[in-house]
Amino acid sequence: MREYILLISKKNSIIVEKGKKINTKFGTIDKNIEVGDIVELKNEKFVAVKPTFIDMLKKCKRGAQIIMPKDASQIIAITGLSFGWKCLDAGSGSGFLAIFLASIVGKEGEVITYERKKEFYEIAKKNITELGFKNIKIKNEDVKNFRERNLDLITFDMKDAVLLIDKAVKHLNYGGWLVVYSPHIEQQIEAIKKMEENGMQTYTIENIQRRWKSLYGYTHPEPSGIIHTGFMTFGRKAI
Repeated sequence: MREYILLISKKNSIIVEKGKKINTKFGTIDKNIEVGDIVELKNEKFVAVKPTFIDMLKKCKRGAQIIMPKDASQIIAITGLSFGWKCLDAGSGSGFLAIFLASIVGKEGEVITYERKKEFYEIAKKNITELGFKNIKIKNEDVKNFRERNLDLITFDMKDAVLLIDKAVKHLNYGGWLVVYSPHIEQQIEAIKKMEENGMQTYTIENIQRRWKSLYGYTHPEPSGIIHTGFMTFGRKAI
């Protein structure tokens, strides 16, 4: 498996493959770098550190629209996702959410992710392999045929997710969570109704974040950026 190093300066960061010559806008890196090394390029000084999976996600290829880390983190915060959980994710898209979940459930947990579109499946599979995750199983299948049971968490980021809610509830453990993600509130309204028909506790959130900056003593929100990404409806299985 490839090994990567993250170079950090006061304003910039670069991910480089360990032992490989690479050209950057700051200059050429042509020596083997170890964690803790100081690297000087074009009058900018970097320190070498071990990258986190969040750092590595920035290097991964994107195909389909991804669930952003700000939204993925809410899934963890609300459900209490933890070590050893068994999760099902659909559709995989570029594999970002599956990777995020797998980083939390650890080697004793498992994430099964479904992507029916071959082009997106190949991108997600490559990203998962590049990052070295062994606890993710990716399937190039339609999730409507999923067979996994005793699940702690199911996440749907796909059209017509509401059609799978009845089946999803049956395959969840009691106390398990179902999360439906969509940029459109109409899909969430349908999801809430179907979840409640199945006796689930439900609520819906929109997660908005804005970056701020301070220059010359004046502070204000940055004028651009992704504000609305989507709605998430959470349902928890009860009796």
